[in-house]
Amino acid sequence: MLHTQFRGPSPGLEPFVRFYTEREVRIGGAVVVHPVPARTCPMLGFYFRDSVIVKEGGQQIYRTSPKLVLVGLQTHRRLEMHLTGDLQSFYIMFRPEGFHRLFSVPMEEITDGDYEADSVLGSCIPQLRDRLGECKSFNERVCLMEKWLVKRARYAPGCDGVCAAANRILHAGGNAAIPVLADKAGLSLRQFERRFIKQVGVRPKLFTRMARFEAALEHKARFARDSWTDVAHEFGYYDQMHMVHDFAEFTGGTPSEMLAQLESLFVEPLRNIHRGRASAIAESDTRLLL
Repeated sequence: MLHTQFRGPSPGLEPFVRFYTEREVRIGGAVVVHPVPARTCPMLGFYFRDSVIVKEGGQQIYRTSPKLVLVGLQTHRRLEMHLTGDLQSFYIMFRPEGFHRLFSVPMEEITDGDYEADSVLGSCIPQLRDRLGECKSFNERVCLMEKWLVKRARYAPGCDGVCAAANRILHAGGNAAIPVLADKAGLSLRQFERRFIKQVGVRPKLFTRMARFEAALEHKARFARDSWTDVAHEFGYYDQMHMVHDFAEFTGGTPSEMLAQLESLFVEPLRNIHRGRASAIAESDTRLLL
């Protein structure tokens, strides 16, 4: 059994959080492989019950994930998760700059990395995990998490020009002109890039490519009847080979291979989407790339 739930943030936390998700896995001795491709958002994860095994890239190196893990923005398929036994996980997927605004962490320092969350965020995190573990439902966990985040949000700086630009890129599926965004932010291109790296974690140009990749994959998952050629045209790739090249860089495989892996992991959410029963999270907010 593999069951996944999603929920959007309350209005007061929308500037910081993209969505919350919880996954339960009960498969005994079998193993489900979950590849982690490039991803535009940082993530805070809490694991309960059994541990998740992580395989590093193409190497035969396996390790146990921490019970509290902070994962930065990912620029390529750096690892894959091996799910087995009796697992329960709860994740907060942040907006590209939302984590920086809440916790003042220089995002380039955690890009392409995963860390024990308490080593970055302090000793309050293990206590929070214990409280989340005592919750009886996904909604109860979300409510508890939001109470904790709201306290942080009270002291967070407002959304500046770089913040607005990152969200514009994400919302537009990567279809954004960087010089125009820098001009709207009142910054030179060099200033804009430097601040973007600090607040988001990568250069703006790479971020736009990653946002387009996410949006293209999400669109194809939602609208299965569209061909990959249609998707390439819809999201502004020069041609289908241009899209294939980007997918190879960000996933280590072809578009069809990545789609098949997602479809095997998110059977129930995709079935609900195709039947028009998807939960109320904006389609512009990718929610399948966990």
